[in-house]
Amino acid sequence: MINRRILASGLSIVSALAVMGGATFAFFSDTGTSSSNVFAAGSLDLQLSNDAVTYSDSVSATFGGTNMAPGQCLAADALNLKNSGTVAANHAEVAVSNLVTDAGNNANPDMDSYLRFQVLNYDGGSEILIADSNLNGYRDLADLQASGGLDNLTLTDLNTNHALNVQVCLDGSAPSEIQADQVDSTFTVTLNQDVSQ
Repeated sequence: MINRRILASGLSIVSALAVMGGATFAFFSDTGTSSSNVFAAGSLDLQLSNDAVTYSDSVSATFGGTNMAPGQCLAADALNLKNSGTVAANHAEVAVSNLVTDAGNNANPDMDSYLRFQVLNYDGGSEILIADSNLNGYRDLADLQASGGLDNLTLTDLNTNHALNVQVCLDGSAPSEIQADQVDSTFTVTLNQDVSQ
C-alpha cells in the first residue's frame, strides 16, 4: 500500500510541476515583418561619341585622314566619353593598338612612328605626356601604343561629356619608304570604378 501511495504522490508532484511549468512559460507575443529589402547593384555604362550629341557603345573613324604628306596636320578631333550608368566611376583608361600595313617599301621604323601628336589632351587640359619610347624627339602613335595607352583620365560624374582631343601630323622627317603605307589605330576605352571603400 505504501508503494501505491508513494507512486500516487509522485504522480501528483510530477503533474503539479508540469502544470506549473506550463504556467511559468505562458506569455503574450506579437510579430512584425520587414519585407521587400532589395539590394540591387548599379551600373557603369560607358558611351562614346564622335560629335558629343549621339552616343553609343562603340564608334568608328574618330581620328584619321588619307593622302597625308610629310609636314601635314589633320584637323583636331575628339573622342567623347560619358558615363550614362547609375554609379559614379573614378577614371577611364585608353589602350591603343596600331595595325601597320606596309605598301611594300619596308619602311623602318613603321609609319606609326611618324604620326606625331600636335594635340593630345583630355577635357582641354594640359598636354598629356607620354614617353618618347622610339627616341625620335616627339610623341607619336607608336609611343602611345608602347606606353600602354592613357590612364587616370578623370571621369567621376554621370551624363557629362569628357573629350579626348587628338590632332595628328605626319612628321616632316617621314621618309619616302612610307608612301602608300597605312596605320589603323584602335582606341579601346575602359571605364573604372573606385573600389577603395
